[in-house]
Amino acid sequence: MVAQATSNDQAYSGLRPISSSSDIVSVAALVEQAFADDMDASGRKAMREMRWLGTWFGWLDFFATPGQGALPGFVWIEAGRIVGNVTVRRLSSFGHGWMIGNVAVDPVWRRRGIARQLMQAAIDLAREQDADWISLQVRSDNTGARDLYRSLGFEEVGETIYFDRAQFDPVSAPPQPVEGRLRAARPYDADRIYTLAQACVPDSARWAEPIYRSSFDLGIERRLTNRLTRTRQVWRVIEVGDQLWGAALAEVSGWTKQGKLFLWASPSRSGRIEQVLVDSVLAEVNTPVRQMTARVPGSHVAGRVALATRGFQQVRALTHMRLKLRNQ
Repeated sequence: MVAQATSNDQAYSGLRPISSSSDIVSVAALVEQAFADDMDASGRKAMREMRWLGTWFGWLDFFATPGQGALPGFVWIEAGRIVGNVTVRRLSSFGHGWMIGNVAVDPVWRRRGIARQLMQAAIDLAREQDADWISLQVRSDNTGARDLYRSLGFEEVGETIYFDRAQFDPVSAPPQPVEGRLRAARPYDADRIYTLAQACVPDSARWAEPIYRSSFDLGIERRLTNRLTRTRQVWRVIEVGDQLWGAALAEVSGWTKQGKLFLWASPSRSGRIEQVLVDSVLAEVNTPVRQMTARVPGSHVAGRVALATRGFQQVRALTHMRLKLRNQ
């Protein structure tokens, strides 16, 4: 059961802003309950961090505008308990985009319009703060939630497919591709790989998949950091002349034995280089790996096929949705 809310809520029913100092445990428990079937290790970690945030910084709500404290958003109260929650925040200090983090409703209280009213409160808050748009992610197979968001004016702007590979059969190094040259990435490739990665993610979806230039550093500082953290990185690129057609990265933590695979292919070359890139980095992963994850845009069919060919299995798909709050 979700923990009791503050005593002031005993006779109250309806919507109110989240109070990080008193609601944090109840909200975390509600989110864990609502998303029990979907929550992975990273989700459980996020809940621990949420509780920590409320414990140490909940007092900051005293200085904040309602709904914009340490855990900005709203809750829904019934019978003295928090049975619904939505979190919403600005994506950056200087930007005009906002993000809805989750919409959670106790299963007993679903289909009573609570989620719609929580969503409307989040939209109204963003609009009051002069937001240009507000976005969210929802499981692609959650048709009920997607229908709700569409009815509020949200439009689907993209999809991300998440993969998991737990069984590692050896992968042979691929031959050189028919077109282009396959080689290890070098420090001077960093800017070109960064530009390629940006081109592979639509502007409308970058809020959900932020791309940071620092992630593409290949110089001595990164190598020293990897050595200190026992991180193994394998970079491969395919180029023709001064044109970079594609890149891939396999990264494995020596501490946790968890790995990640990243794949970027120029849209004009999609379908011709993905398998070579995936195979080239997997063939060089010579450290023990318990699990390796990957994600690609839903529209990147060749990337999805390349991953599936090497034993990656799709674990979930998230649809990105956005609502414009004013004409631009």
